Amino acid sequence: MPVFTVLAVLSVLQLAVVSAAGDCPAGSYTSTGSCLPCSRGAFSDEPNSRNCYKCPRGTYADKEGSTQCKPCPFNHFTYFDSSESEDDCIGPRLVVEKNNGERYIFRSATRSEVRFEAGLGRIRAVSGTWEISKSTGFQFELREGDVETDVEMSEVSVVEAKYNNVFCYTGVGEGYVGTADTTKYGVKCMNWNNVPSMPDYNPNHNHCRSLGRGKKQPYCFIDGDSDPRAVSCTVPRCVWNVDCKARADGVGYVGDVSTTAGGFTCQNWDSNFPHPHGYNVGDHNKCRNPDANEDGIWCFTTNLFKRSDYCSVRTCDLKERKFDYESPDEY
Repeated sequence: MPVFTVLAVLSVLQLAVVSAAGDCPAGSYTSTGSCLPCSRGAFSDEPNSRNCYKCPRGTYADKEGSTQCKPCPFNHFTYFDSSESEDDCIGPRLVVEKNNGERYIFRSATRSEVRFEAGLGRIRAVSGTWEISKSTGFQFELREGDVETDVEMSEVSVVEAKYNNVFCYTGVGEGYVGTADTTKYGVKCMNWNNVPSMPDYNPNHNHCRSLGRGKKQPYCFIDGDSDPRAVSCTVPRCVWNVDCKARADGVGYVGDVSTTAGGFTCQNWDSNFPHPHGYNVGDHNKCRNPDANEDGIWCFTTNLFKRSDYCSVRTCDLKERKFDYESPDEY
């Protein structure tokens, strides 16, 4: 009998003996008298377990026989349970590669002040949208897949990730532009071009969107018995810049505060009464900072004698998550 066959038989016998002794270790489960390792994406944390358990959202197990699941990098998430790789963790990622071989990866910080030594390099937005600021005052934006080459690295001062409506949604998801393409049931979305009930919407992709119809979050269509039906996706809700402001000056804030710190009601940005202005912010009266005012978020007021006032919005705590994984009530 070949050596490898003998070893395989011995291995199976050993597992059976171990199981019979009642000593099946954590990271495995008992099945027909043998210990079998948990598959990738699953774990067991107790000996003699009859089952392995799915890694919950926000974690993964990249090896068989895991006794616990590994957490995604800070403020990254997975759309589903049972993730098998860190690559399943969704969130912004920026790679800086200097010509001398040095490499830096930014994943979880919304705003990072950086200091590189002199030398040329390139900056690549692997996922998400990033705003790059230079010490010279120049700013530029990199969208997912964009690469900026021949950058003098000593001039780069700030890299900032954009979260809203890319990895998560605000409101009911009407502005979501991310690439999630799977429903909460794990079923791939249909291409919107093939949805017969929406003949005028032809983006030629199957990404989750929110186009009204009374939905509370991004959704898509899947094949039904007679006609495709709309099903919600697992895109989380944005928390940063909604429940709090990510930056001290409030640039990027899209929350619902509409009363100033002085108690005045904000004027609708689309209105010029009682205070005329030239801002194009949208048809709402929420506090914003459209001119990057260093003193913070503000709005025009409905009081004839008070043209504008600042709003009070707390600054996000670095320790709190940027995404809310709780789904809204079913619709």
